[in-house]
Amino acid sequence: MKFASVAVAFNEERFIGKHLKHIPDWVEKKLVLVSKIPWEGEPEPLDKTAEIASQYAQVVEGTWATEHEQRNTGQMLNEDCDWVIILDPDEFLSNENWDKLKDFLENTSHDAVIIQNQRVFWKDKEVSPCNDYQQLIAVRPYTRFVDKRIINTSYTTAPVELLHFSWSRTDKEVWSKISHYAHAHDFDIKKWYEEVWLAGKTENLHPVSPEALGRLTHPILPKEIEGLDIWQGL
Repeated sequence: MKFASVAVAFNEERFIGKHLKHIPDWVEKKLVLVSKIPWEGEPEPLDKTAEIASQYAQVVEGTWATEHEQRNTGQMLNEDCDWVIILDPDEFLSNENWDKLKDFLENTSHDAVIIQNQRVFWKDKEVSPCNDYQQLIAVRPYTRFVDKRIINTSYTTAPVELLHFSWSRTDKEVWSKISHYAHAHDFDIKKWYEEVWLAGKTENLHPVSPEALGRLTHPILPKEIEGLDIWQGL
């Protein structure tokens, strides 16, 4: 069975190298689709995402009008594989969960797989409780995305826990993130940045659905993830 991984990225130099190095060797193909311009908001100077990623993966740079168009490019470039693993640069699995995912994919007949749960991190803290969004993590290469990370086929759930460092960023990095967010039209960017992020709020943090990111707690990471030093410079 042949596995590929695909990450879509725009200015993700904080995460991309650590992300790619932590993908196990049984994932034969690693692909990073680097946007030259964001899906939303104004363009900004590009960082070293493509340069860093090219040390560990195949890199394709381009422009895509929407997230799902970019993700479908990854599908088409991996048609020779049995599974395409979908992880963004700020998403990680522990070694144990990589093993669980591999075993599950080798034994399921479904065309798509979602995670059982995720842990979300905010700066150097964890958010608990966080939303129960069970996002897509693997799809057959012939499956197509119809909107953002949404597919048009049935799926099953793998007993896998995702570590999502979505908000483990500096002030500048967070402003860039929300300015180019796929959900940028769904909330007042400036208000949220000033009244939640910069104000140092500790609960009800999500830009679109505040209660989806509950309260900050002290995180305990798997040793191999802790060793990646993701919070450097925060």
